[in-house]
Amino acid sequence: MLPDGRYITVEDAAKQIEVQPITLRRWLAIGTMPQFEFEGSGYVLQADVDAFNEACQCRNQRQTYAQKRAKAVAA
Repeated sequence: MLPDGRYITVEDAAKQIEVQPITLRRWLAIGTMPQFEFEGSGYVLQADVDAFNEACQCRNQRQTYAQKRAKAVAA
């Protein structure tokens, strides 16, 4: 019995996240998101991949603040 439509393969998830599959497998190994094994193939929830992509978009859209120059203090 195959997993239902909520699950996608690690390879498909890597394409959606725009990383290499080996990179995603390393992230999964350290617990970045839950993964499931079925008949030797790795699967992740589509909702987890969507949430990961959304978090990355929010992080990339933040405005970087202009750093203020430090004033030299006379010693």
